[in-house]
Amino acid sequence: MYRLITCSFLFLVACTAPQKMISYTTATKPVYTLNPSPQKILLLNVYNVADQKFRDNKEAFFKTLMDELLKYAADKILQKTGIATEVMMGYTDTKGKYDSTVFALLQQQKASHALVINNFDVFFNQTRVDVTRDNNNKKEREAFYDIVSKISYSFYKTDSLVKQSEETQSKFHSSRNVVSGLLATGPNIVVQHDDAIAITQTNLQYYLNNFFPGEEFRQRILFTGKGFEAVSAALAKNDYEAAMIESLRLVKDPDNKKAAKANYNCAVLFERKNQPDEAMNYLKQSLALASLPEAELMMRSL
Repeated sequence: MYRLITCSFLFLVACTAPQKMISYTTATKPVYTLNPSPQKILLLNVYNVADQKFRDNKEAFFKTLMDELLKYAADKILQKTGIATEVMMGYTDTKGKYDSTVFALLQQQKASHALVINNFDVFFNQTRVDVTRDNNNKKEREAFYDIVSKISYSFYKTDSLVKQSEETQSKFHSSRNVVSGLLATGPNIVVQHDDAIAITQTNLQYYLNNFFPGEEFRQRILFTGKGFEAVSAALAKNDYEAAMIESLRLVKDPDNKKAAKANYNCAVLFERKNQPDEAMNYLKQSLALASLPEAELMMRSL
């Protein structure tokens, strides 16, 4: 929900002020420190799709999707950290002895940690129905849908549970005309398999960011209005280094609000360069000079 509110805020601000929105992927630092550091990570799934009584094609799709998700996690961890990983494909039956089964598998596979999928779902959620009238005054209804990924994870070390958490990711997917908003049927998740894969991978990436160096998609606003014309000209050429230079010229401007905007611009541009310490320094300077909603929003997301 926070990310949806954030996107709405950014859209409204961008539409009402002389600003430019930029998008990029930035490196992130782990939220939690793992002690001891992992030597080998076991990845497994204890969510039994067959118990859900889905129709056959959805059951088969979910089984494949979870296997692919575990392999994707193993590849990401190895790529970012060099830590050895091992994937247990398919459903792992704990026979009601959840923790002890994981501990036994850790010992059996000579692994120091385990990443476990406890629960899994990807689905379409109807967010609203807009009602309009055509030229004949006949009502027309349009239903809007988000695609949602909800996954529960547990992370273990050899003798204890490190953390259990649920990650939910959602994004707008599509809309369709319906006879009645109450009877509107959303898209088919199996048919929309590419979008289902993408949203589950996003979900996993946000979860992995808790424990490992990762990456996160950002959308930030840059000030390009009065006093920042040179920044605007640089961005028009996709010259982000020039935009940085022009913003740095203004960080000590006598006008505190203008200086705050310049410092904020520098924070965004340093974040884009994967230099988080410099970004935080300029962001703090911005907030010390003036109260900018854009800077406050950026601080909350870091």
